[in-house]
Amino acid sequence: MTEPFNAMQLLFSPPFAVSEAMSRNAGVLRENQAKSLDAMQRFANGWFERRHAGIRATAEAAERMSRAATPIDLLREYQNWASGVLQRAMVDGLACQQQIVTAAGTAVMPRLADGKEGASSQTETRPAVFVAAARAEQN
Repeated sequence: MTEPFNAMQLLFSPPFAVSEAMSRNAGVLRENQAKSLDAMQRFANGWFERRHAGIRATAEAAERMSRAATPIDLLREYQNWASGVLQRAMVDGLACQQQIVTAAGTAVMPRLADGKEGASSQTETRPAVFVAAARAEQN
């Protein structure tokens, strides 16, 4: 019966331990959201850059193909164009994978009230990709 009363006393009495912890946690949340938004913006900008590069490459390849003197030259130009398409698709896939790791890392990383990452037992239970992402962010 006294537990709710004690909890309310903690909220409204100095040194505001709960309020400070909530403030730190809100700061961590804001930082994680900012990291996620920055990562999404980098991903989107990179995607649009690759699409623009693809449009330019297609126009240039069409021009070279229309000037091809032999069927072999035509196939060579087509092969070069197709190779660029596959390269951009692979970069898209890697960028998507990095975006997922970043998003999952900011969503899954447990933080304690003092702003440090969770205990080592929590770190060990996370998939290695999240641990690696956390280490990369810290460095």
